[in-house]
Parts: sequence; structure tokens; C-alpha cells
Amino acid sequence: MTTAQPTFIDLFAGAGGFGLGFKMAGFSVLLSLETDTWACDTLRYNHSNMTVIQSDICDFSSENTIRELFTVKPDIIIGGPPCQGFSIAGPAQKDPQDPRNSLFVNFAQWVKFLEPQAFVMENVKGLLSRKNSAGKKVIDIIKETFINLGYYVEVWLLNAAEYGVPQNRERIFVVGNKFIPIIGIPPKTHFINSLNINKNFQLSMFEQRNLIPSISLWDAISDLPPLNAREGKEEQPYILEPQNNYQYWIRSNSPVLYNHVAMDHTSRLVERFKQIKWGESVSNVPKEYGAIRRSGNGELSEINYDQNNRRLNPNKPSHTITASFYANFIHPYQHRNLTAREGARLQTFPDSYKFLGKKTVVSHKLLHREQRFDEKFLCQYNQIGNAVPPILAKSIALHLQEKLSLCQQVNEIL
Repeated sequence: MTTAQPTFIDLFAGAGGFGLGFKMAGFSVLLSLETDTWACDTLRYNHSNMTVIQSDICDFSSENTIRELFTVKPDIIIGGPPCQGFSIAGPAQKDPQDPRNSLFVNFAQWVKFLEPQAFVMENVKGLLSRKNSAGKKVIDIIKETFINLGYYVEVWLLNAAEYGVPQNRERIFVVGNKFIPIIGIPPKTHFINSLNINKNFQLSMFEQRNLIPSISLWDAISDLPPLNAREGKEEQPYILEPQNNYQYWIRSNSPVLYNHVAMDHTSRLVERFKQIKWGESVSNVPKEYGAIRRSGNGELSEINYDQNNRRLNPNKPSHTITASFYANFIHPYQHRNLTAREGARLQTFPDSYKFLGKKTVVSHKLLHREQRFDEKFLCQYNQIGNAVPPILAKSIALHLQEKLSLCQQVNEIL
């Protein structure tokens, strides 16, 4: 790296998970760019000395508008262009005209004009199988774009659970650098427990590789105050001591617990949750506990949403925390959905990291249709679910710093 403290800029910053991981690794942030109002509020609250620009990246389309933001060039550019246009969730056929599909081009412009030593672009695993309207793989288009800018490009598929995150979360990272054809993925630190392999053999095998067992959901949240539906406060005291090393670390000496507020479930929904066992969802409940038609009259709905309200197993890493995790998962023991803070714990945000904005909002499509634009922002759950887990980001940052510093030293000798 070019300075004693390497620098980065964070595009599509969201609530700041990606950038937070780089800061944990010793990097200095020059700028964070984010368009959402509530996410920017979160960024400014938690990073009071950081330059946060609230703007659409499309507003910076020329070299001059980008260069004039900086007195020094960043060592690394990171970011996660919105992934919904490529996501494997929802209908298989995506709209090729979806503007989110081309936002990586805006990311590439910043790379072109600022010429960092490296860049890291995060996206969903489904991007690997997406094709454009001409039948060409989107990932190949992205790689070619950066290769043409003079970068060696790799695509890493990483599972956050193998890097100390209490969550099975697979994401791809498009990584480019100026020095070396292959950097290779960051070394894994954890192994995911499997009940299909002899336990003693499994532990021996992974101990030889200096790996430790993955962190379970209960490892991450067992010390948080128990809540019933409609209970909790945006700020409240802890009532238990930390139960393990992960909890000691994630509390980070925070004197207050933020964002631990249960959803306003109806009594009927709570009764439905009581019927759901670990690994089951709302589709497994007896018919009499099923959803009622929205038209009223007390008639039961014939529609089941298998991915909604799945009760999590406490002894395993969580399923992937997404932007809509407030409806996806039920607490392993308590009859309610996860709180924003529980989601933040599963994403490895320290307890001192406070999320601003409303807890939840109704569908953005509905808000747009009703022209309620003053509410069309990323709620706390959205901000948390969209983030790159900071601990995973830290592993990436440290790995890049080590490899690129070594390359620089060799180049200087030669």
C-alpha cells in the first residue's frame, strides 16, 4: 500500500458494514457514497468524522466530478451495487432493462478515473448464472470491463460462516488489482459443523488446519433480553453478562443496547408461531392456524409462503439474513420474529452500532403507488440485511493488504 494507513472509498455504502470491516482492519476511509436518507443518517451517527455524500452515483458521471472530491487517490475502492436485478430470489426471469443491472458500470467509472491499486465489488451468488438479453454471462461482462481497465480480476465465492460470522451467507466478490494475476481467497478461520461426518474425525481434520467451529445463532444472541411481541425499546440496558467470547467482543463495551424491539404481532400470529418447530415454516402449521384471507370474513387463505416465518435452529449458524429478514425468521425459543439487533448480531455489527430510521416500512411498491415518497427509505431491517458482514469485510481487507504490500515491496526491489 502507498501509505502507512491504507485508504479506501465506499460506494453504495448502505449502513456501512463493508466499510466498517475495512476500518477494523486499519484502513482509513476517504469518503462514503450512499443515496438513501436513513442509511446516511446511520453512517453519520456511527462515523462522526467520516465524509458522507448523500447522492445517486449516477450524478457522478464525469472524470472531473469524481476527481474533484479527492486530494489523494484511494488505495482501494469497495462497494456493493444493488443486487436485486440479478438476485436469485423471486422470478427466474429478470428484466434486462432493470437499471440496477448496469450500476456496476458506474462503479467501474470510479475505478477508471481514480486508478486504485485494487477494488472489491460484492454481489449475490446468483450473479454467476445470470445472462444478459444477448445470452452472455453477466459475470463475464463485468470481468471484461475491469480487465480492459488494466486490472487482474478474480471472482471469490465466500461463505461468511467460514470467517467467523454466525450466518450461512454466500456472496461473490469481484476483486481486481494492479500487481498479481491471482491473489486467492482469504484464508478461512472457521469450519461449518456437519452432523453427517463423524464428530471426532471432523474436529481432528479441521484442527490440523487451525480452523475452529463456526459460531452458532445462539452463540451470537443468547445474552440479549428475552422479548414477547410488542416489547422492547430502541435503547435499553443489558440484563445478562456476556456468555462467550463472541458476545464479549460484539458488545464492545457498549453501555446501551440499541434497536432490540420486537414486532407488533397479533395474538393469532403468536399462536401460529407456537406451532412451528426448528427448521419448519408457516407452511408446516395445522390448517386452523393458517393465514386468513385479506378480504375478511374469517376465511383461511389457501396460499402458503414456505420461506416466511421459519424458526431458526439455535445450534447452527443462521440462514442468510436478507433485507426482509423481519418476516423470514422466528426466534428459536421466543414466539416472534427477530429484532433488528438480533439481525445485527448475526451480521457482526457491534452493539455500539446504532441503526437510525424506522424499524420497518411497508412495501416500496405500495409507497410509490401512493406517492408516499417521504417514507420510501431503507428501514433498520433493510440496512442490516443488505450489509456486508463487517467481520467478513475485515478478513478481505487484511488479506488484500498483506498480498498487495508484499507485491509492492517486490516491485520496489526489482
